[in-house]
Amino acid sequence: MNQMILDEKQRIVGLNNHILKTYGIVLDKDAAILDFGCGSGRHTYEYLDAGYRSVIGFDIRDYVNLRDETDREHFCFSGADGSYRIPYPDDSFDLVASTSVFEHVIDQASAIAEIARVLKPSGAALHVFPSRWRPVEPHIFVPFGGAIQTRCWFSFWARMGVRNSFQRDMDVNEVVERNLTYSERGLCYNDLETIEEYWSNDFGSVEFAELSFLEWTRRYSDVSRFAFPLAKTLPGFLRLYRFLHTRVVLARKPNRRTLEKDQTATISSGPEAPSSSKTLRA
Repeated sequence: MNQMILDEKQRIVGLNNHILKTYGIVLDKDAAILDFGCGSGRHTYEYLDAGYRSVIGFDIRDYVNLRDETDREHFCFSGADGSYRIPYPDDSFDLVASTSVFEHVIDQASAIAEIARVLKPSGAALHVFPSRWRPVEPHIFVPFGGAIQTRCWFSFWARMGVRNSFQRDMDVNEVVERNLTYSERGLCYNDLETIEEYWSNDFGSVEFAELSFLEWTRRYSDVSRFAFPLAKTLPGFLRLYRFLHTRVVLARKPNRRTLEKDQTATISSGPEAPSSSKTLRA
């Protein structure tokens, strides 16, 4: 398989490193990284191509486009049951990351608990995904299709001609049925309170990191270019962006000292600004 070429909008290594560095985390090239929901494997390969030596792509099924059969050692899958069970021991990874994955995770509480299990103490989980109320749902292209998923709503937009690339030759009824099925089985948009609750249950520190996301992506995104200065200056605008566009969750697992001091970690509204960067390594 030929090497997959990603344009700037598709690349995540620089973006993730920028967000992590903003919060005082620097990844060593030997850091153990899990690409959660790796799909075709493009971001697993992106990390490997960037010089990271211990990278694993995980998904519930094998969708990977291998460059070479020997690359299979960099990928793992949960097995026939389709669960989120990651076949690695506790405390295995320094970073677990995903992009545009969590809106497809139906049982998010179980997935988050599993991510926490395989993270090392002080490890980080970084996950970027679209918001429930994004004006155009990015998979079925229905306006507010992440929040409004009724037959009536889907039918109206199908009659207006709204289709994704797989639906162009379908009639209205078929589009409606496909969207209803996909929204039920393939999409899970939780509200902000539920997201905070799920992540806080398993992590010692949970942050929403959209400002760092905007700062990096404004170099190629018109939306981010418009939103970044407003997010920096207008009270409440960042929460509005989080509500209407993109959510960026950065969660950190308590270190061993904290775990020993208090087995039930106290979740703060956000960590204090670090005095120096911390390097994560295998």
